[in-house]
Amino acid sequence: MIVLLILIVLAAVAGIFLLTRAMHRLALRVQFGVLLGLGVTIGFLFLMMVQMPRFPTWLGISMITVVFVASLFGSRIFLRSLIQEERDEEERVRREASGEMPPDAYPNLDASQRSSHPR
Repeated sequence: MIVLLILIVLAAVAGIFLLTRAMHRLALRVQFGVLLGLGVTIGFLFLMMVQMPRFPTWLGISMITVVFVASLFGSRIFLRSLIQEERDEEERVRREASGEMPPDAYPNLDASQRSSHPR
């Protein structure tokens, strides 16, 4: 029984670690969903610890600690991605304002239509 609980903790730690390592490649909405899921997981684990009389306290505390620490790293990654997206958008607007349009800015228009497009 104890070995199974330890294996569950190790699997959860590995899964959460891999999830937070891969977060920077995900879209912002997915990153937010991951953070929301981690928050719900903390609440669920705490509820399990309080409600179940035989739930091992060490297991609950260790899982909550792991999820909480992963949430901190996930929040940091999410905020960095948000800042990077804002910078990219500002750069795109700056390029459009200065007249430097990238070739794929209007993918449905051919080259002659792009050059005559009003700004």
